[in-house]
Formats: sequence, C-alpha cells, structure tokens
Amino acid sequence: MRLWLRAHRAARVSVVLVVTMALVVVVGDRTVPLPNLAGADPAGVPIALVLPLLAAAVLTHGVQAGLPDVEATAVRPAGAYLTGLVIATCAVSASAALGLTVAGVESHGFAAARNLAGFTGLALLGGAVWRHDAASVLPSAYLFAVALAGGDSWWAWPVDPSSAVSSLAAALTALAAGLATLPSPVRSRLSRR
Repeated sequence: MRLWLRAHRAARVSVVLVVTMALVVVVGDRTVPLPNLAGADPAGVPIALVLPLLAAAVLTHGVQAGLPDVEATAVRPAGAYLTGLVIATCAVSASAALGLTVAGVESHGFAAARNLAGFTGLALLGGAVWRHDAASVLPSAYLFAVALAGGDSWWAWPVDPSSAVSSLAAALTALAAGLATLPSPVRSRLSRR
C-alpha cells in the first residue's frame, strides 16, 4: 500500500490540498479581474474560487500516475483505490471548507471545495479524452469560458461565490462523470475474460 501511495503521489496531493486551503483563507475576498462579454466591466472572480484548479491538477496528476498495466492485473482493487483517493480528497476539502465557513473565517470556503470537486471531475474527463498530461486543460478552459460568458446560472458554478444547490449539483455531476472514467474492478474483471 505504501508503494501505491507513493506511486500516486498521495503525499504531494495532501500537501497541495493543505496549501490551497491556507491560500483560500489568506486571499479571502480578493478578486482577479477577468474580461466579461456580458458586460462592460471586467468581472471580479474571487481568487479563492480559482485556487482549487491547482489542487485539482495535482490530484488528477497523482491519480493518473502509476503503472496502469500492472494495476489492471493486480489482485487488489486499484480502481477502487483511485476512486477512494479522489473521494477522500474532496471529502477532506469539503470538511475543512465547511469548518472555515461555519467558523466565519472564510466566506468562500464551501464554494472553493465545490470547485475542487468540479475541477477534478472535469480534469479526469479531460484525461480520459486527451492525453493525461493535458488533463487540466478542460477545467481551465471551462473556468475562463464561464468567466467570459458571465451570468449566474447553474452552469456557471466555477464563478458562483454562493453555496447554491444548483451549482453544487453541477459540480458533483462533473465529479461523478470524471470518476466514471477511472478503472473499476468490475470492468477490469470483465476485460480479463
């Protein structure tokens, strides 16, 4: 198990998650101006909503590391371990964000955790469609496309600073779609027959 954790860079994922949450607290409500095609003024997107893109990229890189051929023939359910790593990372992020939000330390904590889940799902989808090293292109492109388009609809969840249920549902749908691209023990057993 230690070798699997090392191969999938679990320590690096943990450190980047802690650093990202710390930066979310430090930057607070500061915004980065992004052009907005819907209005004349640049839209100010809170930096706390953009930072999870870094953690999602590192998490996806860790998930896609390792030896897929060896893991496909392993007795241990490597696909379940990968899914567990992603879910555990998102759950720890959500727990920390909920604590920050409830304590009144950071108002964007929950939205940042939501974005980590959504960006991770999009990155996993990007890794399944394109090469693994280009997996972070899809969530980055989606973030900037949404910022350019503006609006506060359910599909604009990366720039929604609130904890709206529709934004959470859209991000969790992206995560579920990304998790579906990971190898599953059932598919591995069926492909060996």
